[in-house]
Amino acid sequence: MIKTKSIAKCDCLRLIVGLFVFFQATAFIAQSQITIKNNLMYVDASIFSSGLCSTIRETIIDTGSSVCIIDSTYAVDSCQIKGEQVNATMGNTMGKNINTSYVYLDSIAFGGVVYTKVRCYLVDLAGTLQQFAPKFVIGGEVLKKDLWCCDLKEYTLQRYMRVPKNVVATIKWKKYADAALNLIYFEGKIGGKYTRIFFDTGSVRNAVPSNFDITPTDSVKLPGANIAEKLTYKKVGWCKNVPVEISNLNFNLDFGKSNNSGLKEPCINAEFLQGKKWMLDYKRRRLLILGSD
Repeated sequence: MIKTKSIAKCDCLRLIVGLFVFFQATAFIAQSQITIKNNLMYVDASIFSSGLCSTIRETIIDTGSSVCIIDSTYAVDSCQIKGEQVNATMGNTMGKNINTSYVYLDSIAFGGVVYTKVRCYLVDLAGTLQQFAPKFVIGGEVLKKDLWCCDLKEYTLQRYMRVPKNVVATIKWKKYADAALNLIYFEGKIGGKYTRIFFDTGSVRNAVPSNFDITPTDSVKLPGANIAEKLTYKKVGWCKNVPVEISNLNFNLDFGKSNNSGLKEPCINAEFLQGKKWMLDYKRRRLLILGSD
């Protein structure tokens, strides 16, 4: 009898250890494939609402959005989201507001991770952004919950349980009183001018305000839109190969410069991180660039 109990306890312990090892392995290995289109990072995500599951391939990872957003028409027609809608006002980084509503999704899943009771705003993305419109946006309210690593060598998105040891560069960001929740602002130099820099992976191009002291080298006609303004084509100044310095990193980027952009400070997307493996650590307000494993 004593021997039987001992074996049972041993088997139980082995099972627990096995499950723990399995959980650690799957939590590290599970990942989503990243597709780059118009400088945006697309992944597959699944949303669960009222017992229905919808897989959304047109999902972007957007550090420039405080919250999660779903296209309002797609939410009703394809996902049949029927939760109680709470009226709200949503603003963009240019100070323009729209009337909208939000619901709480039962859960969302991407990169092998499930988040429950996720607040999600319903916005007419297709009507304003048109051909550039994603169907679903994963914003900072969710991204801040874990360490998310974007590998733009292998094009994968993966949740890490802890910060790895192969960190080769760190870019810290600060919390500003006038900034919306969950947004990321670096400090650095653009064209030799010290400035605050908005990090927005949901922006199709890098841009500077109209009063920023760099001179365009050309002018081009480009599409422009945001959640408060419909897509139009505008003539903008084009500043090529501008030197940028953030933390101990130095690189060159092209910037658009428009008289009516509404930008308050320069904005950069993930272009400068192409070919790199990098991680967002919201808790310690830092972006980590990783070396070889």
